[in-house]
Amino acid sequence: MSEKDPLDLAETGDLSKFSKLEATLVHTEVERRPNSISQDGISRHAMTADIGVNELDFDFNLATEHYPLGDLRSLQQVFDAVQYHQHLEREENFTPTTRVECFKADSQGGEWRALDEANMDQLLQSYATNPSPTIKPGPGRNMLVLWVIISRRAQFHTDLSSFLPLVATEGTSYGSRVRMTQRNAKQLLETLQVNPLFMLNMIGRPDYWAPQAHWEADSDGKLLACDLFCQHPRWNLQVQGAPLSVYVRHDITRDLTTYIISHKEFDTSIATLKSILNIALNVTSTVNRPAIFLDGPFDIHTILSTLSFESSKFHVKRFQRFMWTQMNKVEDHLTGLEFSDRAKLGDLTKQLQIMSSNADSHIANADVAIITAKAIRDAHSRLTPSLPQSNPFINQRAEDSISYIISSIEKQRLWFLNYKQRKDNAMSLVYNLVTQQDAINNIQIAHSMKQDSTSMNAIAALTMIFLPGTFAGTVVGAGVFGGAIKETVWLIWVAITVPLTVGVMICWWLYKKGKQPMVKGGTVVEKDKADSTEMGRTNSFRRRRSSVFSSGFSFRRFKTGIGEDI
Repeated sequence: MSEKDPLDLAETGDLSKFSKLEATLVHTEVERRPNSISQDGISRHAMTADIGVNELDFDFNLATEHYPLGDLRSLQQVFDAVQYHQHLEREENFTPTTRVECFKADSQGGEWRALDEANMDQLLQSYATNPSPTIKPGPGRNMLVLWVIISRRAQFHTDLSSFLPLVATEGTSYGSRVRMTQRNAKQLLETLQVNPLFMLNMIGRPDYWAPQAHWEADSDGKLLACDLFCQHPRWNLQVQGAPLSVYVRHDITRDLTTYIISHKEFDTSIATLKSILNIALNVTSTVNRPAIFLDGPFDIHTILSTLSFESSKFHVKRFQRFMWTQMNKVEDHLTGLEFSDRAKLGDLTKQLQIMSSNADSHIANADVAIITAKAIRDAHSRLTPSLPQSNPFINQRAEDSISYIISSIEKQRLWFLNYKQRKDNAMSLVYNLVTQQDAINNIQIAHSMKQDSTSMNAIAALTMIFLPGTFAGTVVGAGVFGGAIKETVWLIWVAITVPLTVGVMICWWLYKKGKQPMVKGGTVVEKDKADSTEMGRTNSFRRRRSSVFSSGFSFRRFKTGIGEDI
């Protein structure tokens, strides 16, 4: 007895060799695509420039004199050095002169300083690991805040008080350049041991990359230093500018906190932060001043997150006013207060699309703010236990503030998701309004066509009545029968006209009867069917209109129940 085919066994329920799914593939031969075989396929939509593109076009010709390769401790630092020098070597990213604002605080107090190239050299020498013998470092704990302004359009002069945005800056890595010389920028990062990847943010990298932290420990695992850099979201959707990038490094062994803040001109968060520092500098006593400025390494990071959240409120309220303006227009169309013509509905659709786009942007900003704030909180929680001089009150205030920011922005994000859903509902209602208007227009057109058809039928009927008589009169009057029938000409005309008219009418009736649809019980009068069909369409349209109006009133009650300001 021959062995049964495995496919037949599977189909009859014997699954000892194959499952039902495998059984369907036993004899199925699948051909591989040509791209899968040759591995050299090119999309027909590819451009010439895409074929030989090098996504990692970097200069890997580096040696020990390139920072931070002179003190290489991890393989991860190699590519960081490659990216750092890729942008450092572009002179267009920097200006011919240095103009940096600096806030310096130590146990003796705090001061503001405006730095040019020479002053920058002197300041960095005082904070170098091995400073020059002629430079004395600051006593005790120190905090250094450097304000680095990014400009997209700038022309610089030697006068430190002048800044004239006159011409556009081109040829830079990210369309911006920092107000610092190339030599000072290199000296800043290497002297203060700044994470080399911050160079990209410092010169205006526009993308919101994730916050990045770096922790340094000795051979025993004791924490020596940490740094964190991130970018805060831009809530103003109407104006585009360089992002606000913040870098902080806290060196536990030297008790030094360093901030480098890269921002656009006239950044409102930076102006507010400077005012906060000035107030604190003026109102605090000499005894409390060191603790205020030096005991919280992440205080400025936390304050900037708070300011970012506060600035978002203005733009969120602006979005809400715009949203409710469009929602009220939708409600006016539903309740009949506004005539729903296609032009107005089309404009309303555009406004709803803009609202959807803005909601998506604000949701993305909220996500960025949440990720940044969580990174600051995690770094703060990890660093605080390792600080030799830690003020519990200051640390707890920072912890509470950043937790409040996270919770608030998460709630704000939920509202934006709710707004987006409302937009979707409004867009559906507008679509229904447009559909209703199209249905009304179609009904009017059908009614006009029906009237035209009735008129044409009347004209055809009149033609069938008078045309045979006209034809017969023409034939008889032409003298076809000769002049001997003048006395009986009317009888001949009647004899021809009446049968001809009756025959034409019978033919027309048979033609109309043949075009009527056949059903099981016989024929259906086309006129009655058309009337019932149109009646059904009208009733259906009325039911849809009633349903939409009900939805409109439900939508209004839902909106009012939320209890929000319009």
